[in-house]
Amino acid sequence: MNDHVDTLIPELVLGTLEDELRADVELHLERCARCAAEATATGEALSLLALALPPEHPHPTARTRLLASVSEQRGLEPMGRGRLAAFVDQLASFFDVTVERARTLVDLVSDRSAWTIGPATGVSLIHILPGPRFAGADAGFVRMAPGARFPRHRHTGDEAGLILEGGFTDESGVVVRAGERHQLAAGTSHDFVALPEGCLFAALVQGGIEFLESLAPD
Repeated sequence: MNDHVDTLIPELVLGTLEDELRADVELHLERCARCAAEATATGEALSLLALALPPEHPHPTARTRLLASVSEQRGLEPMGRGRLAAFVDQLASFFDVTVERARTLVDLVSDRSAWTIGPATGVSLIHILPGPRFAGADAGFVRMAPGARFPRHRHTGDEAGLILEGGFTDESGVVVRAGERHQLAAGTSHDFVALPEGCLFAALVQGGIEFLESLAPD
């Protein structure tokens, strides 16, 4: 599958793509940065649309209408600065940077071109330089599409996470949501899965991580 897979991405994100096609599309996303970014954007757009649906069971044609409107929703910024403004002071403390620098980071999160593909389908990253208190640490932001899984790994140093939007379920069953912090000690190993609304969090990793499972090639 060498061509772009735009027409199949909505079905993939919704979980309705046939198994045989799903395997091909997921393999394509691992090798195509453009389509991987499109899949992430589609998941975010679908999450926004889901919030607008009524609480009762939707009409059987709702999914069709949803897919038809995804392209119109793509213009929405996934992580607008307005929604993250409340975290500026926390991010300044979290990364040991000035408030002005934290505001710049909020703007950076809203810039799709700043994101790079992460270690798994539906996971993307922004790496930043933290302040002097955390010199040498791996710092930045992690964004996960709805239901995306971060591969199992071991922390060789302490890690701190600040959830900015959505949340995730740790393999232990603990659910961490927006506004909460997640602390992990050196030697801890785990994987985690984004909630249906996806997840955005700030991460500060001291000592790095060691993946405990094979990662798909770029």
